[in-house]
Amino acid sequence: MTPALDRFWPLVQGAMALNPEPFHLIETLPQGTRIAMVVILLAGLSQAAGQGIVLFVNRVTPLRFGLSLVVAALLFAVSTVFWVLSVWGASHLLYGVDTAFMTVFRVMGLAYAPLLWSFLTAVPYLGVPISVVLSIWSLLSFVRGFDLVTDLDRWQVVWCALLGWVVFQIMQRTIGRPAEALGQWITDSVAGTTLVTNIQGLEQIIQSGFGDQPGSPTQDNNRTDRRRL
Repeated sequence: MTPALDRFWPLVQGAMALNPEPFHLIETLPQGTRIAMVVILLAGLSQAAGQGIVLFVNRVTPLRFGLSLVVAALLFAVSTVFWVLSVWGASHLLYGVDTAFMTVFRVMGLAYAPLLWSFLTAVPYLGVPISVVLSIWSLLSFVRGFDLVTDLDRWQVVWCALLGWVVFQIMQRTIGRPAEALGQWITDSVAGTTLVTNIQGLEQIIQSGFGDQPGSPTQDNNRTDRRRL
């Protein structure tokens, strides 16, 4: 049987086209879990590249820039595990679905295929609309895949995804706070500076012509503003 990794792009293209066959194949082909993880990591890397302007404005060095993208992809993958856990738990809670966690993980991973285009969010003025379209596209892909590996209909899958999203948001804002703080600390450490990420702070850096050195009053004020948000 042909390993899943040998058919990576056909599976990804099929998932983007909302074709049911890739979701069947990823459950039967060898290395299906690995290909799901590869899609997740590439989606995270693409998303990080789309937000790379933040690293550029913060004057992160080329080496640290590349490392920051890799770390962002890894943190994206970690957050995806919690997102999968939320959906898996929601399906059990709502409908008593006896689906293995790794099955949900593989479906979710492949459903992230549209997010490989996340680097396009860097396009000026169109970044937010593109992000919304990609998120909806990915959700539709997940609904398409999850109703194939369960006995649920599509609306039930949508409710599982929505409840899972709510649970995930609650987790992020409660028990996930320390993990979020740790992730930010890792990001700043790899970047070599406390990153300014709020729009006002980034605009101030751009308007100053990148003339402020790290630790200057202007940058310190930007950091303080970000902590208040």
